[in-house]
Amino acid sequence: MREARDAVVVAGEFAVMITELHVRRDDLGVIAAIDRSAVIEDGEALFRIERFALTANNMTYAAHGVDMGYWGFFPAPAGFGIVPVWGFAVVAESRAEGVAVGERFYGYWPMASHAVLLPGKVSARGFSDVGAHRLALPPVYNNYVPASDAYGPETVQALFRPLYTTSFVLDVMLADSLAQTLVLTSASSKTALGLAQAAKGRQRVIGLTSAANRAFVEATGYYDNVVEYSDVADLAGDGPVALVDFSGNGAVRHAVHVALGERLIESHVVGDTHWDMANSNDLPGVAAKMFFAPTVIVERVKEWGPAGFEARLAAAWGRFIASTGWVEIIEADGAEAVAGHWRGLAAGRIDPAEGLVLTV
Repeated sequence: MREARDAVVVAGEFAVMITELHVRRDDLGVIAAIDRSAVIEDGEALFRIERFALTANNMTYAAHGVDMGYWGFFPAPAGFGIVPVWGFAVVAESRAEGVAVGERFYGYWPMASHAVLLPGKVSARGFSDVGAHRLALPPVYNNYVPASDAYGPETVQALFRPLYTTSFVLDVMLADSLAQTLVLTSASSKTALGLAQAAKGRQRVIGLTSAANRAFVEATGYYDNVVEYSDVADLAGDGPVALVDFSGNGAVRHAVHVALGERLIESHVVGDTHWDMANSNDLPGVAAKMFFAPTVIVERVKEWGPAGFEARLAAAWGRFIASTGWVEIIEADGAEAVAGHWRGLAAGRIDPAEGLVLTV
């Protein structure tokens, strides 16, 4: 892992050289490592990012960087963006009350070597970044909690913890649906796998995937049936259906709407792993709705209370993690290695059986 060796004290101020990965907003496959210096001001803290996961979820952040505000968390020069990632970081220097050097936190970080945050609302449960540029953004992304082994190994947490929260709230929503069958596109994605595992047995779960990923998806045991994209017409059957589209591929979504016809009673768009494919909003039948996890989380926390939400999530998380023997964790270190994995993700060259845990 990268040490905080680039940090220096200059004229009584703590400064650091930060390496950031900048992605071109109009061509997400283009990425470059950029070094910049930063000074830690009063009230701020410097975090050295120790490890983070890179998944299809991060491509969704980039694809929706503008319309859903993801580029706003960690500002970059015009035309570029810094992709948010989930993982762990240690406090390298602190000028923030209540945040001590050496403390470690789990949360939402830039794809970078370090991050400078403005901690506020500090308590034993963590803190929020109260930087002015983040105040209008969804609060669920601004919260940082102390690192804990209660959720299992940190590599597993980095990979699944943020994704599974989306799987969980999707499952909670769909448990109240009249749909007897769920159709999940991009069935090999980790968020889809979490939902499939949770919903199987309550509703029939069908996974749509590519021919290359079919064997893997079947081997997880989470789906009642697995259908290749080229065989969408095979979805014909009986009973009401809910579509959960993790791919963002407009052509696939259109084909499913056509194949299911009036049986399709709900259509939810969750991700954009196929960011380079045109999305089609001109769909037959029920209107597709964008699913935004933070909004649903806020609603459920209001209904159940913070402790109730966490208890339900922790129980579901434990059941899912116990079933993830299929994942092989791949770790890599260095800006060029991270950039290479990002290019592979953008090009679709990611093995669904592998989980990438990286350090800049």
